[in-house]
Amino acid sequence: MELLSPAKNLETAIAAINCGADAVYIGANDFSARKAAGNSIQDIETLVNYAHLYKAKVYVTLNTILYNNELPIVQKLISNLYNIGVDALIIQDLGILEMDIPPIELHASTQMNNFDLRRIKFFDEIGFKRIVLARETPLERIAKIRKTIKAEIECFIHGALCVSLSGQCYMSAAIGGRSANRGECAQACRLKYDLQNNRGEVLLKDSYLLSLRDLNMTAHISEMLDAGVDSLKIEGRLKDKSYVANITAHYRKLIDNILNGKVRKPSSGRCYFDFTPSPQKVFNRKFTDYFAVAPDKMANFISPKSSGEYLGKVVMARGNNLKIKTDEVISNGDGLCCVVNGAMYGFRVEKIENGIIIANLKEKISTGTDIYRNLDIKFQQKLDNSKTLRKISVSLTIKPAENGFKVIAKDEDNIECEHFTEFQLQKADNKEKALQNIENSLKKCGEKFECEHVVIDFPEPPFIPSSVINEARRNVLQLLEQKRIKAFRPKPSSKPSGNAVYYENEGGYRLNVSNRLAKDFYAKHGCNVTQQAFELQSNTKGLELMTTRYCIRREMGYCPKNKGVMPESWKCDEYRLTSSYRSFALKFDCKECVMRVFDK
Repeated sequence: MELLSPAKNLETAIAAINCGADAVYIGANDFSARKAAGNSIQDIETLVNYAHLYKAKVYVTLNTILYNNELPIVQKLISNLYNIGVDALIIQDLGILEMDIPPIELHASTQMNNFDLRRIKFFDEIGFKRIVLARETPLERIAKIRKTIKAEIECFIHGALCVSLSGQCYMSAAIGGRSANRGECAQACRLKYDLQNNRGEVLLKDSYLLSLRDLNMTAHISEMLDAGVDSLKIEGRLKDKSYVANITAHYRKLIDNILNGKVRKPSSGRCYFDFTPSPQKVFNRKFTDYFAVAPDKMANFISPKSSGEYLGKVVMARGNNLKIKTDEVISNGDGLCCVVNGAMYGFRVEKIENGIIIANLKEKISTGTDIYRNLDIKFQQKLDNSKTLRKISVSLTIKPAENGFKVIAKDEDNIECEHFTEFQLQKADNKEKALQNIENSLKKCGEKFECEHVVIDFPEPPFIPSSVINEARRNVLQLLEQKRIKAFRPKPSSKPSGNAVYYENEGGYRLNVSNRLAKDFYAKHGCNVTQQAFELQSNTKGLELMTTRYCIRREMGYCPKNKGVMPESWKCDEYRLTSSYRSFALKFDCKECVMRVFDK
């Protein structure tokens, strides 16, 4: 089972690998669904070499729709990424399959709307190596998909949730021209809205009605393993290095404990952590397991900002002084937050005296209020200064050779190399000391390797100065490092090109076709594209902007299928979602169990 971590940049990617990621995904300078997280070819090449040292993989995201004028640029970019040894591309635009590209592995991004089983089977039949499933996919459905398709399955396990089915959200584009399918999402779902019925009555006022909590599948990793998931994916290509290191370390430890050595992980090396990971202590909007099992609370109507970890309740409040009943240690500089008058309020701990928190409070906080910590200053400092290392196990053998000696290195993947050192060997006066000196020198393997076993294969222990052995050890490990990087370069992979017929013979704007090659692709597979992508439409009035399995009525406990009792004011066919800048129509489609938002 692969642990796949996000990377905003080279530094974050290296931190993820050091903390146990089997693979990382990163964006190039353009055509990535996170436009603010671009990276140069040079940095990605450096990352590829570092990852391949540990048998880890690098996937590059080309998961936006493309315009006609961009097709030659993308084709050249793909060739460049292939040439530097990138393991796979995560793509959205099916026009790429009509390009003349090198044999690089392709993964079907979740942006391709991989929720409908018919669509998933189609992508499998044409030959995608891996399909990234929609976040909304329940565990039992994942197990069914696994039995149905040959492709690898990748599923999200942690991080921010898109409220809409991925690739099917056009709200940001409709509001201000910033398309989520072009990596420019303005996160309209994280704004405040009122919900009105068709009589104009306000049902919910001034709340973050579409802002979901963050995904946390910690409790379901064993079930995902049983369901046949091949890759567990952490969201967060806009997150900083400390966040990614912490979450990667958390799931690395969890997966290793579950597997307990019964299944070897796909990458190499052992991690030596200098911190105890905790998802609660870094950015989170409170957690949900979303649709993994029976849906529970999914949204955070109060705030789209980080709540952090729960500390306890206020037991004393007097002016700028607070006392909290908690088992946690609170430090000067910690950031705390709570809900005051229906809104999130945050403040900084200025001082702690005899268990009393002293802060510059601009809001009155009552006893009984729940307090959260969204900045644990000491934990953050530990993450920022972490020296966590990942070391590859190696055995070293030293033996005589003509006019000198050679050191042979063999690592945990059975990759072997040797280095000869010219040296006039002499018998040691103190055999025991000589042997100990050789062993000690060989075992000093630095930050990337650790020596598990030393074999000293001499008829008589020789005297070899430590400086000579150290140089020999450095040389053989450098050769091993280079050999490992070459050994784990990806093998050529055929482009998806099967003759499967698409399950619909006609498709509209929700197929996200924005260039001639994508249109050709669908035509080749029996589907006539009747509308170009939303981003190219001149009139979007009345079009569906968002399709979401999250449901406000269910969140409120009013779901008819769950036998919820719905107030009379909520009983209508169409609702209105309004903000200070725009109004949308909203419909609850109980038959399909989805909520739909329309441009109106």
